[in-house]
Amino acid sequence: MEKVGLTVGLSSNAGHNSSGRVSREKMSRRKNLAWLCAITVVCLLLLYANQRNTSNGNGTEYFRPREHTGILPLLNAHKYHGTSRLYGVAAGTSFDSNAYPPMPTAHNVTIADVLAYQRALIAAECTDSETGRKLPDGMTPETGGKPSRSLIITTWRSGSTFLGDILNALPGNYYHYEPLLDFDIVQIRGPPNDSVAIHNLRHLLHCDYSEMENYLEFGRTHKYLFSHNTRLWQQCERFPQFCYEPRFLGPFCRLFPRQSMKVVRLRAALVTPLLEDESLNVRVVLLIRDPRGSLQSRKHRVWCPGRPDCDDPSTVCSDMQLDYEAAVELSKRFPRRFRVVRYEDLSLNPYRMTKEILHFYGLPFHPEVKMFLDTHTKQDVGGVSSTYRDSKSAPFHWTKDLTFDQVKIIQDSCVAAMRSWGYRNATSEQELFDNFNPLLPYSVS
Repeated sequence: MEKVGLTVGLSSNAGHNSSGRVSREKMSRRKNLAWLCAITVVCLLLLYANQRNTSNGNGTEYFRPREHTGILPLLNAHKYHGTSRLYGVAAGTSFDSNAYPPMPTAHNVTIADVLAYQRALIAAECTDSETGRKLPDGMTPETGGKPSRSLIITTWRSGSTFLGDILNALPGNYYHYEPLLDFDIVQIRGPPNDSVAIHNLRHLLHCDYSEMENYLEFGRTHKYLFSHNTRLWQQCERFPQFCYEPRFLGPFCRLFPRQSMKVVRLRAALVTPLLEDESLNVRVVLLIRDPRGSLQSRKHRVWCPGRPDCDDPSTVCSDMQLDYEAAVELSKRFPRRFRVVRYEDLSLNPYRMTKEILHFYGLPFHPEVKMFLDTHTKQDVGGVSSTYRDSKSAPFHWTKDLTFDQVKIIQDSCVAAMRSWGYRNATSEQELFDNFNPLLPYSVS
């Protein structure tokens, strides 16, 4: 009996022990699963943070304003014209270190220090190393002078980044890059946005950053608003504490003898107040592109589809026709300060057309401009926002990338605009593949 009882007791204890082990194993598995889930979440968060904060030096995507700010890469932030050389040193010349003051350090630096340093950089950049000749005195707002002000009016994917970078290659240039970015993916044709838009453009051309809170706040979270202004951005990277402060930006802008601006959200008729403003003495180029080319190019941009002002052929071509009618009037009123350029003409003859455009703006065909063209017009390099292009083929990718049905939809929506601006209709898919030439003569006079 004792043996039987002992056996039963041992069996019972063994059952309890086995049950306990199973319970502990289940508990252990639960803990392991919980730890695995926790580690997975942490990894995902780290991956997200890495994508958010990784340097976007090679990024070329251009996302919608104010949307998906956590994954916005800098637009073409790698395109610092002249980074292969020291700032202000012309191509092929030797660097004279005596022409430059010591670099200010971030410790206890003041705005006055940065301005003094930039002033010396501009003086060196704008001095011909062979003749010692400088830009004409009295061109800087800081000294009460009037800078050259060169404005590009166009729309999305029409070659304005290329032309804007040509102007920014000039020594002593301050580049207002797409100052209406904070208006979102819209075209400004009149009220209610026109008065605010013109106010902002006028303020920037006068180097006045007061009453520009929305613009500056947008710039804080969308660095590409300032990064294309390479001379400003170099100092912003060194001294970020000053970058978005009107008390720094205004005096900094007033150091420069040249200003350029490209605007893709304002229709041509609305630049009239700027042309009428004698204090600005601005000169305007309206840059036009074949709607088949611009609409094809926009298909590759995440910010365009679903936005009628950007992807609807009827809306796009209505704007083009209104721009043509405005161009006819503005050419009569301001023959020396308003002109039209087709992107295709610039791309097919980049050197000749660049000389023409610079002459219109009252600017020289500087060696830095020639170097830019030498390095940016021969072959395709980079993504869809890169300005390194085989310029003779870039405007005509649409003839291979669009189907004939897609081409016909655009053509049927653009009869008046294409006739006005000198763009030939394609009549068949075979014609598109046979080195189709879409260009016809046009005139705004």
